[in-house]
Amino acid sequence: DAAKSRLELLKVKALTFAEGLRSKAELTYKNMEKWLGERFLAEMASVDKLTDVARHHIEASTKIQHELVLEGTEFYINHDIKVFPDPLPPPRPPSVETATNGTLMISQLTTLHKQFLQVAPKAIAALKQFKSKNVALGKNQNQSKKHDQFPDKWLSMYPWLKHDSARDTMYCALCRKHNVDLGEATHNFCSGTDDFRLDLVNIHHSSEAHAWATCMEAASSSTPDIATADQMLKSMSKATLGRIENLFRTCHAIAKTGRPFTDLDWMCKLDDMKGVDIGSIFRNDKAARIFIHFIAEVERRALKEKLEKCKFFSLISDGVSDNDVAEAALVYVRFAFQGKVHCQIVGVQAVDRFDASTVKNAILKILQTNLQVNLPSQDWARKLVGFGSNGADVMVGQNNGVAKLLKEIQPCIQSVHCLVHCLEMTYKAALRNTQLYTVLTDLLQNMYYFYHNSPLNKSNLKLAYEALQLRPAVPSRIGGSQWLRRLQMALQILLKGYPAVVLHMSKIQEEPCSFNHQKAKAFLKVLLKTEMVKFFHFLLDVINVLNILSRVAQDQNSSIADVFATIQSTMETLQMYRARSGPRERLVETITHFHGFQLIGDGNISAIRIELLSGILNQLRDCFCDASEDVLRASTIGSFKLWPDQIQQEFGEMEVSVLTKYYEPVLECASVKVDEVETEWNMLKAELYDRYQGAIRRLTWDSVNTDYFHKYPNILTLVDLVLTLPASSDEAARGFCQMKLSMMQLRSKLMSGSMTDLMIIQMNSPDIKKFDPQKAIQLWNISWMRNRKLQADQWATSPERSDCSSGSEWERESSFGSY
Repeated sequence: DAAKSRLELLKVKALTFAEGLRSKAELTYKNMEKWLGERFLAEMASVDKLTDVARHHIEASTKIQHELVLEGTEFYINHDIKVFPDPLPPPRPPSVETATNGTLMISQLTTLHKQFLQVAPKAIAALKQFKSKNVALGKNQNQSKKHDQFPDKWLSMYPWLKHDSARDTMYCALCRKHNVDLGEATHNFCSGTDDFRLDLVNIHHSSEAHAWATCMEAASSSTPDIATADQMLKSMSKATLGRIENLFRTCHAIAKTGRPFTDLDWMCKLDDMKGVDIGSIFRNDKAARIFIHFIAEVERRALKEKLEKCKFFSLISDGVSDNDVAEAALVYVRFAFQGKVHCQIVGVQAVDRFDASTVKNAILKILQTNLQVNLPSQDWARKLVGFGSNGADVMVGQNNGVAKLLKEIQPCIQSVHCLVHCLEMTYKAALRNTQLYTVLTDLLQNMYYFYHNSPLNKSNLKLAYEALQLRPAVPSRIGGSQWLRRLQMALQILLKGYPAVVLHMSKIQEEPCSFNHQKAKAFLKVLLKTEMVKFFHFLLDVINVLNILSRVAQDQNSSIADVFATIQSTMETLQMYRARSGPRERLVETITHFHGFQLIGDGNISAIRIELLSGILNQLRDCFCDASEDVLRASTIGSFKLWPDQIQQEFGEMEVSVLTKYYEPVLECASVKVDEVETEWNMLKAELYDRYQGAIRRLTWDSVNTDYFHKYPNILTLVDLVLTLPASSDEAARGFCQMKLSMMQLRSKLMSGSMTDLMIIQMNSPDIKKFDPQKAIQLWNISWMRNRKLQADQWATSPERSDCSSGSEWERESSFGSY
């Protein structure tokens, strides 16, 4: 008994010791795996850096000057060792100086030095002797002769020149009137000078400062208009206008790329180093803000001109509330003119609270502030035909939504939800309580991190792919803004790589000492269930259909007819899936093995499929609940993709009748002869099918308008109305994404006015290569002339110099041109 007891104690002690060794071994394996993974990633990162440096030099066709060192996990460039010697520097070109007022050149300084040596070799000559000699030399030059008294004949030669007999000084009346003062200590023609020399008068007469003062005088005596601005631009010197153009182009690039206004300072310094002439002022963030405002103003005026020409327009609005932008409303306008559709941003407005009345007032304020459009007025209200929003209650509420409030202004307005947003809510509402979907998303998310965070697992998975002779594909991430496309891709990768994933998990499960043993066991438990495999294929069938609908809705060229027709086909396809399985699900209806692996369970998902499809169908039916379904069906005539290949006599007749009846008040206000619309439709349809046989679906409405608007203006105006109806509010969503990106880059919160300017330039203005600053410079000059006229009036009432100074830095800078 004692021996047995002792043996039992030895056994317990040995088992405890063995368990401790096993735990230490597992910890060691874990630490080794972690260390190997970190070192592998560090080494690959260093190799990537090395290849990037080599690729850069290869693409640039340059030699690698310094030694490249790759030691273990470290990569660096050894600047102490050069592979080849530096090339000899080119010979320095001879310096070329240009004469400027008040600054002596090297040759002049050399002559002056020689004169000093002649007059005072020992540097003890009296200063008076030097001055008297200098004056004597000056008298020999007739043009630089100084007069003791002011010659009165100069007043007739230069009308702008005035003489102050009390102070015995001469000054420029225009420069003093408009405060063009460059701050010279001597020869200042704004404050006055007693140096009566004709060459100084001629220099000032030809200076750019005097040219600016002359332009100000012309502007103060006339009404500011485009002609005056053109005349002023012509009066500028070529160098001055070139500097202003360069500054406007730089500011446009800053706004287009979402950079901070303060970037203008260092960009101007860079231009100086490159030899680009941009002048010495207008180089701060305040000047950038002003220039960007006028660039955006050009786009606003162009948008207003387009809206005045078109006969209908729709509003697209969305709201956001998050950490970056507290609460704001963003407005787009969509309109069609002679078959060409435009969708452009109007502005963004901060709101105190996000309710229907506040958002509606913000929309009206944005239109009034940026486009001078008073929406409640009859002229603009009769043009409003559609409203697109994100589908939130504050936008489309039955009792007090923004759409409801806008219908008080225009009863014929069609309210459309953002289909992308509606699709996301539909999908999430239908799958909210589905247990299989929760298990699926957890599986995809955990598998992504399982391989993404472990290089060893990823490399072993690739080995499994190679063993099965399959193309490697690592599980991808789900969620995010592109949630539908990501989920589709993750399912496709999982089903294509199913045998490799299961094989890899099985190998891990067979190794009890593996750190990932329990994870692999949990993964296999889900992957080998029959109901999960069938649910994978069923959900992929549904997502493939919904992804087509999402892609059409996000296409900027899609009309409401395209979206509505795609919704109808989507609902018909999903209804068909309720009665029978989809193409992917049919492959696994009766399987017991999948890719050679035994599945577990009966795999009956009929109830789940019917419940899920019913939920999605019910949600899709409500997408256009606020719009007239008859009008939406009739809008199919606006998409050539939905026209029949061969002519059908009755095609479109009922649709045209529905549209003309519903929009009759709007069409009559647009000078459309409603009685002639159906006749023109039949004639236009006959001509198009006769001329474009077999190619009718490749037509565009802008080309049709070019050829037929003079013959059928009434039906083509009705088509413009159909094209004006918004398909979604996806443009507003893109605008908010761009706004958040700009706010993130600027690391600050801008006022709504500056934010609107940035958004308009980023979304509406031409690319940097195609930007023409002429119109923006004209607007800047017009505003500048108005301000100068007000200052001139103030100067007339109080001609003191102290009263002539501008009240803002920009006004002071504007008065100095480009000096």
